[in-house]
Amino acid sequence: MQFHLIANSHLDPVWLWDSREGLNEGIATVRAVLDMMDENKNLTYIRGESAIYRHIEQTDPSTFRRILAHVKSGRWDVVGGTYIQPDTNLAGVETLARQFTEGQRYFQNRFGRKVTVAWQADSFGHSAGLPEIFAAAGIESFAFTRPDKTAFPLASPAFWWEGASGVRILAYRPLVGWYGSERDEIPRRMDALLDAAHKGVLKNVACFYGMGNHGGGPSRRQLMEIRAWAETHPDVKVVHSGLHSFFAALRQEVTAKAALAIPIHRGD
Repeated sequence: MQFHLIANSHLDPVWLWDSREGLNEGIATVRAVLDMMDENKNLTYIRGESAIYRHIEQTDPSTFRRILAHVKSGRWDVVGGTYIQPDTNLAGVETLARQFTEGQRYFQNRFGRKVTVAWQADSFGHSAGLPEIFAAAGIESFAFTRPDKTAFPLASPAFWWEGASGVRILAYRPLVGWYGSERDEIPRRMDALLDAAHKGVLKNVACFYGMGNHGGGPSRRQLMEIRAWAETHPDVKVVHSGLHSFFAALRQEVTAKAALAIPIHRGD
């Protein structure tokens, strides 16, 4: 069993605050995470939304250079491929296409490669047409946490999401929890995740964590508790990971084993 720890910090640039507060919170969040990455050489982190990257690049060039260094080292995973995390329930095709056109153009220009993993932490549903849009944008995999299993049951955390044309995207929803985690939740989250994983067949398991819903991210306490949990569970390989590396391992697992046939989902 291998647990992939996915540190993240969900941030809506505009929600119950205006864009000035939201984008500046992006800077504060990134600075805090970068400082923790300097302290803890194992910590990895995922961040999407080209709008936030562009704001940091324009207003805080030194912080942007720190991001670039960690992207090059492989510890900072640029994900999502969009301008912001969009509503994927009812948005039109042109709107979603422009999200990826703008986002992928920026990521290719600044980081030298396009994103291949879509990330939707907080949209409450996903239109049946998304696999087609993903494929056109160069997206191969998709991670999401909503709708949860009480609202939308799935037979497996990993599945092929098939579009009308037959195109397939490797999708994943975590077995336990949401994209974030409460201050004292890590040991319970990892215990519950292990129990749930033992009931399934997949050996690569994603564990999303991070404080807050307006910026935030991994905390020092959480990192200490992750290390302590790993030490008491030597049968589980616990790695700080990113979405691209997680999906690479997951894709290898589901394609290498002829007997491991994950479900195919069609529709919303």
